[in-house]
Amino acid sequence: MEQQFITDADLFRLFLRYNGLDASLEAGDYELRRNMNMREIAEALQKANFEEIAITIPEGWRAEQVAELLTEENIMDGATFLAFVRQGVGVDHPLLADRPPNASYEGYLFPDTYRLPVKAAPEDLISRMLENMAGKIPTNAVETAAAQGYTFHEIVTIASIVEREAVISEERPTIADVYLNRLEQNMFLQADPTVQYAMGYQTDSGQWWKTPVTLEEYTEVDSPYNTYLYGGIPPVPIASPGASSINAALQPAQTSYLCFMACGGEGAHLFAEDFATHEVNVAACQ
Repeated sequence: MEQQFITDADLFRLFLRYNGLDASLEAGDYELRRNMNMREIAEALQKANFEEIAITIPEGWRAEQVAELLTEENIMDGATFLAFVRQGVGVDHPLLADRPPNASYEGYLFPDTYRLPVKAAPEDLISRMLENMAGKIPTNAVETAAAQGYTFHEIVTIASIVEREAVISEERPTIADVYLNRLEQNMFLQADPTVQYAMGYQTDSGQWWKTPVTLEEYTEVDSPYNTYLYGGIPPVPIASPGASSINAALQPAQTSYLCFMACGGEGAHLFAEDFATHEVNVAACQ
C-alpha cells in the first residue's frame, strides 16, 4: 500500500475477506507490477518469495572455522553463531539426547551445502545440520552405538578424530577400529589431531590446525583434549565429521590393529598389531 499498488486499502481488505484470501497471506517479499488489478495482486500475495543464500561447510572443520566462513559469506554474524554453539542450548534433537550436560554443539555441525533464508539465526542452521545428519546415517545409530558400549556422542567424538586422520576414504573403518581397540585395552588414543585441536589458533601461520606438531608438544600441551596425556575419549568432538566417518565409527573394521602411521605422500597409512611392528613401519617409512 505504501508503494501505491493498492489505492483503496479498505476495499482491498474487503475483497480479500469476501474471497477467503485474507487468512492465507504470507509474510515475505513479492514481485508486483503496477498494472496488476486487485485480483492479481491478491493472488500474488498468497505465495511469498524467500531470498535464500547457500553455504558449504567442509568436512573436518572445527566450530571456529565454520563461524569465520559464516561471517565471510555474510550468512550471519560468526561471533554470535560461535557463542550459540559453545552454549549448547536452544536446539533440541534426538541425536543430542545423550550429549553431556553443558556440552557444545561441536561435532554436530554436519558438513554439507545448506540453503538458508537471508538473516537466518544460528538455531536455524544447526537444526538443519542435525536433520541432515539424521538422514545421512543409519536410523538406528543411537542403538548401534549403545550396542558397542558407547553413547552416540562418544561415537561422534571418535568419528571427528577419524575425520581429521583419514585421507583415503577406504581407511576410515580401519582407523576407527584402531581407536576403539585402544579404548578396549585402556590405552591412550594418542591421536595427533586432538593435540592440534587443543593448541587452537596459530597466529604465526594463520591456521587452526598446527602442522607438523613436534614430539615435545605432545607432552607439553596440557589439555583434556590431548589424548597423549589424558586417557579415554575427549570431552567433546574436535571437528565436524561427515557421514563416512560417523558410519566408520558405528561399523568399524574388525582387526587387531593398535597403531598406524602415515606413509607416503598419498595419505595412506601403515597399520600394526603391536608397537614392535609399528616401530618397523616407522623405520621403513623414514
